[in-house]
Amino acid sequence: MKSNRIIIHTLLFLFFVILSIGITSADIIYSERIDKSDGYQINNYVIQVTNTLYGGEVDPTIEIFQLESDGSYTNLKDYVTRTKDMDNTIYLLFSRGSEKISIETLNYTTSYVIMDITTTGITIEYETAVDGGVSNANYIGEPSLTLTKEVDKTNVKIGDIIRVTIKAKNDGNGIAKRISIDPGITPGFTFKSNIYTTYPTELSIGGSFTQMFIYEIQAASNGTFSLNPATATYSSSVFDDDYSSPSNSPTVTVASEAVETSVIDLEVTADKTKLKRGEEITFTIHVQNPKDVPASTIRIDPIIPGNMTYVSGSEDIDIISEKPVIQESVYGARYEKDYTITLQADEIGSNELIVKLTYNNGVDEIREEVSSGMFYVEEGEYDYLAEYPLYIYVAPVLIIVAIAGWLYWRRSQFRM
Repeated sequence: MKSNRIIIHTLLFLFFVILSIGITSADIIYSERIDKSDGYQINNYVIQVTNTLYGGEVDPTIEIFQLESDGSYTNLKDYVTRTKDMDNTIYLLFSRGSEKISIETLNYTTSYVIMDITTTGITIEYETAVDGGVSNANYIGEPSLTLTKEVDKTNVKIGDIIRVTIKAKNDGNGIAKRISIDPGITPGFTFKSNIYTTYPTELSIGGSFTQMFIYEIQAASNGTFSLNPATATYSSSVFDDDYSSPSNSPTVTVASEAVETSVIDLEVTADKTKLKRGEEITFTIHVQNPKDVPASTIRIDPIIPGNMTYVSGSEDIDIISEKPVIQESVYGARYEKDYTITLQADEIGSNELIVKLTYNNGVDEIREEVSSGMFYVEEGEYDYLAEYPLYIYVAPVLIIVAIAGWLYWRRSQFRM
């Protein structure tokens, strides 16, 4: 009997060697548990545990399906060979042309099957566990990239730098592989530098737009231009075809002459970096327009920290809604001025004075923020007195008053 069992095992081994020529060089791609009615997808093949062991008498049913582009699927039972050895190990071999999938059950119960899945002759581009089996699997087909080209400004002058951003999203039903981007430089602009070029070479299905490329160009000629579209070339995850997708073409207008603008330099300094609670600190706000073009509609807002109180400021400072504000209609060419503001420290801690600046430089409205840097408020000279309760100070006074009253009363008695 023992010799017969050895012969049977040997024949089974030889049978699978013959059916699986070349499979010995393949790797096990999956060795996990699959619950009843669930499956595992490899490209457009789905291995599904349709039924499981029942009462120790019925073997589990493992099927292999082919997903179709129209959402349907086909049972590939005609390409599957199934055997079972004396140890109750079930073997399945799917073989169609050069593509083979080998399955060996390691264990099975009434609710799941643990199996090894090995492939050969298949370039695996997509694999995943699928809850609910083939009915919930997604067909992996052709990718389709949507490409966008964005610019940070559309109206410039000769010599201005324009930042171009290229983004992509996969709207197809297949994974896009080996993606390559041609940014599409437009005549009339000079390439300056790459800002971001390490883009992903693979995009999965769906999702949001992914940043692919950022570069800078310089306007060299005047006129209105439609920038050349960027082009993405890529391939499919399961097909041999190559694909390409162009982007949109944003329009940029370049002025023939450079437009000079004003610039306001703002600096905030403090007369000290440390002070005690109750003391005052004075800040100097220095503004300067170093250009020959005037700036207009200037507004400067010092943001008073919560642990400080506004005490006073330059006569040019207005109080609007209980807050100090500096407003000027024009800062002429080469204009320069200082403003001062004094605050009192109310609480211990660290803080900074933030000053907000808005103005028109002749073309655009400019917004900036400048900090004074950190300053520190320490305990005041007599702050320690506040640490004790009131009765500590009142009790001695009451005792002294009582003694004085008693002495006065005794003196009045002796006089009588």
